[in-house]
Amino acid sequence: MTSLAANNVLPLRIGDVMRIFNYADDVNATPSIVLSTVILEKLLDVFSLAVLFVTTMQFGVGVSAHVKEVAEIGLAISVMGLLVMVFGARTLQAPLEKLFAKTANEKLKKVEHWVTLALDCIRQIGVAGTLMLVFYSAVAWVCECLMYVSIAKAIGLNSAAVGPWQSTAEANLSFLIPSSPGGIGPFELACEDAMTRAGSGAAVSAIYGLLVHVWLIAGITLVGGAMFLAHRAHMARRRPLLEEIETLPVELP
Repeated sequence: MTSLAANNVLPLRIGDVMRIFNYADDVNATPSIVLSTVILEKLLDVFSLAVLFVTTMQFGVGVSAHVKEVAEIGLAISVMGLLVMVFGARTLQAPLEKLFAKTANEKLKKVEHWVTLALDCIRQIGVAGTLMLVFYSAVAWVCECLMYVSIAKAIGLNSAAVGPWQSTAEANLSFLIPSSPGGIGPFELACEDAMTRAGSGAAVSAIYGLLVHVWLIAGITLVGGAMFLAHRAHMARRRPLLEEIETLPVELP
């Protein structure tokens, strides 16, 4: 939650970086293991949202054949990436080691170390574990879709039933791209685009996107911020913040 809150107030999705380095000890893991979970989480998010986006595109109105084709290509790429990471994690290690062995660049050696550890962690999760995560990811996104539907009904938005569902997929796919803090701008534009295609007016669709985003930012930032302050207070009793910053690792273990 604290990393999600940080993404809402800091640019370039810095919260994900904070999760890797600042909270690994709290979950009794190394930064490399947390990195692998972040990679897998992003792959699962893209997969779930791509499935939702392609599905809603089939029922949406005013969707061009080109947009549908791009959405289907994106889904295929996300599926391939997920399959390669899950089923090919062990196979990928040897070729990557040979590739990195051709260079003496120290920075690339560090990248090799990070990638190898991340692949090893994903391999240990296994196929059964990954399928379970896919299911949990789908349930989580359906719950978020229902929130979009509820807000649309609360303000009496006149649109096709598929509109809020397509808005969820398009807005969150835009939020995955590093941008302004909280994805302010791209998020609202994506919501407006989806709801306009679903039959709503441009003005009311823009207001809808703004309301959804304010609700998400306020809720996540308040809860995540409170958890961050509680965590800092707990850490301060053990070690001052400045001292902790000085001892942060310069590279992933």
